[in-house]
Amino acid sequence: MIDIKNLNKGYMLGEEYLPILKNINFHVDEGEFVAILGPSGSGKTTFMNVIGCMDISDSGEYYLDGLSIHEMPEEQLTEIRNKEIGFIFQNYQLISTYTVLQNIIMPLLMRGMDHRSAEEQCMETIKLLGIDHRLDHKPSELSGGQKQRVSIARAMAGNPAILLADEPTGALDTNSGKEVLKLFQELNAMGHTIVMITHDLKVAQSAKRICKIVDGRLSEYSVR
Repeated sequence: MIDIKNLNKGYMLGEEYLPILKNINFHVDEGEFVAILGPSGSGKTTFMNVIGCMDISDSGEYYLDGLSIHEMPEEQLTEIRNKEIGFIFQNYQLISTYTVLQNIIMPLLMRGMDHRSAEEQCMETIKLLGIDHRLDHKPSELSGGQKQRVSIARAMAGNPAILLADEPTGALDTNSGKEVLKLFQELNAMGHTIVMITHDLKVAQSAKRICKIVDGRLSEYSVR
């Protein structure tokens, strides 16, 4: 599903090259639930951006579901982001003027699907996530946990190859956070591939496998 080999990424700071990701190797099989654990400044956000095709590596190889991501131009990466990756963000990134339903089906409408077909395609997921009674509400009328469920439903709308979650419990209270992590485990049990970025070990422990990133270097985290 995800196969990354000898990946390096850095940025120019004036005339000096600042390495961020250092010779990273990372593999995720279909149906896995993997957490990438790291403190602030460890490189985990940069790594997430590369996995999510929002940024490209300086060297190395990245294959997603058999596609050679590292060889693709930006216009193809945009298509990959829309079709192959479902993003779940810490702050939800819902459109405040849209209803819950409009937020969820937006990725499908962007692909050119008509409203009725998009709604029909998403309804099973909407019911699974328990937000079918909130479809006409605006994000401001929802709790944090409900907003994250909407974010998850939007991410799942197009049946992407992977769900990529960035600090998905960071803006939630303890109980809502536990509910979201339990939901991830249930989705994973149904066969969804999930990669979760977090700084919190307790959150990471909800995954089946943990990788730790420190100073731009990735390793398996074996102490559970």
